[in-house]
Amino acid sequence: MTSIQAAWQRVALCGLLVLPLAVIIVLMTPAFLVLPFFACGREFVLKLVDRLTAWARVIVPKADAK
Repeated sequence: MTSIQAAWQRVALCGLLVLPLAVIIVLMTPAFLVLPFFACGREFVLKLVDRLTAWARVIVPKADAK
C-alpha cells in the first residue's frame, strides 16, 4: 500500500513541477524568436535552454530508477 502511495506522490510532484516549466517556456517564446539574431542574445538563449534542460532532467524520473 505504501509503495502505491509513494508512486502517486512522485507523479503528483512531477506534475506540479512541470506546470511552471511549461509556463516559463511559453512566456519565453518571443525571446527565443528575437534574441538569437543578436550576438549577446544568442549566448543568453543557449544558457537558458541549457538550464531549462537541466530542470527538465531533474523533474522527469529515470526509467531504470527503482
